[in-house]
Amino acid sequence: MMRWKFRSGWIALLAGLFLALGTGSFAPAFGQGEAIRWEKPVRLSDPSEMAWFPDVVADDAGNVIVVWAGGTRRGQTAFDALMLARWQGSAWSSPVDVQAVPIVNNESYAVRNSITLDRYGDVLVTFRVPTILYFSKAPMDQVASAQVWTLPRRLSGFNVAYYNELGVDSEGRIHVVWSEIVTAPSCEGCADIFYRFSDDDGETWSSPVNLARSPGHDSLKPHLWIGKGGWLYVTWQESEGLFVGGGKPAGVRLARSPDRGRTWKEPVWITATVGTPQQAVIGEDGQGTLLLVWRVAEGPSVYFQRSRDHGETWTSPTLLPGFQARPWTQIPYDDYDIAADSLGRLHFVGVGAVGAGDQLGVWHLMWDGTTWQGPFLVSTGRNFPEWTRLAVSEGRRLHLVWFERDPENMYNSDAARYTVWYSTALTDAPPVRRTPVPTPTPMPLFPMPSGGRVLPTPTPFVLRTMDPNLPAGQPRPDSEALRLIVLMGGGVIGLSAIGGWALRRRS
Repeated sequence: MMRWKFRSGWIALLAGLFLALGTGSFAPAFGQGEAIRWEKPVRLSDPSEMAWFPDVVADDAGNVIVVWAGGTRRGQTAFDALMLARWQGSAWSSPVDVQAVPIVNNESYAVRNSITLDRYGDVLVTFRVPTILYFSKAPMDQVASAQVWTLPRRLSGFNVAYYNELGVDSEGRIHVVWSEIVTAPSCEGCADIFYRFSDDDGETWSSPVNLARSPGHDSLKPHLWIGKGGWLYVTWQESEGLFVGGGKPAGVRLARSPDRGRTWKEPVWITATVGTPQQAVIGEDGQGTLLLVWRVAEGPSVYFQRSRDHGETWTSPTLLPGFQARPWTQIPYDDYDIAADSLGRLHFVGVGAVGAGDQLGVWHLMWDGTTWQGPFLVSTGRNFPEWTRLAVSEGRRLHLVWFERDPENMYNSDAARYTVWYSTALTDAPPVRRTPVPTPTPMPLFPMPSGGRVLPTPTPFVLRTMDPNLPAGQPRPDSEALRLIVLMGGGVIGLSAIGGWALRRRS
């Protein structure tokens, strides 16, 4: 009897081993720890219409909202539009335009955008049309109707605004950062980073604060992290001279506020002997340690640093394991993102190399406060992914969006082959349900005709005539990338073939 028990134990052990080996062939062998399983990506945008630069937000009731820069048409009029899709419990809605501006004289712009939730569970967005940054909001249950969005409120000045990011702290204050051109003889067309906040749900805003104040430098890609104890952290990248004019990468800067944005410390420079930091993101883990992740412009290496004193001092740069950045001259407008789960673990997402070839993929790594787990491959294929954005709901479910350029139209957005994608994964963090604050008064709605289905319509804007002597601002990103790649790579082959196209495409 004892021998049978002994044999049965070995049989069970061998069966478990074979089972593990069998299932292991289907599991991704990425890094240490339990693999995070990402669901098959879903295309959200219409492949016949251009779609890029998405962002995502999700609440704990199961609602997921994705917005992106796109285009739409009403009769003979074409619009640059903020497009929106919503997860409806079992399927995604068709994309609708919730904010739009008519395209005049065939001059189109990228509707850069950001999205978040306020303390009531309503949806907040910032977006630019055509070059001015605006704020608007809508109730979650009616978010797909353009008619319920509030009248957009202007946030930026009269120069060209571009990159922007929103956030809401635990007390309901809305924070926004953005890049905007600042006229300076030392760097015509260069941008600084600006900040504002609102304590009345977006009705009024504090005066703009220039966080960068960097004459001669171009400041771009701001990231906002709302930390513990009222601290705010904003990172951005700097270049010596105009970035789209081939400005030399100069490093990363960090601005910090200890009092929810009322005052700001002098920005800290992040530089390194291993290369020039660019494309940085920052987060705070559950132990109160800041984590800064950035790539170097000179190669594929990605590094991280930690700080336990609110960014005053930092550890030496350490290589991010298993992840290599895409070529810097390929798409220098790409970006990373980071978010925290209920355990305080930080989830990093970005586009990186797959294997030894030129293939790229969307990757995810998890920082548990001591070590990294991953990288976990989310998606890969023949297209070129870009601009990852991440949200967390219930403290444990990850929601990831990005857009893809097709190889045939890498820098030709008019061909309308860029598409927006979504994937989700469930972590082992414990569920945490946030309860929205009751809305004090209902949001005003536009009169709705009785009967029939009301279709969303674009929100009209009055176009402002610009002084022709002022800088025209940043051209569309595909034109920017093309010019910068030529400048950074030093190549001139093929310029005669694309010169006419580039001239037609300049904003």
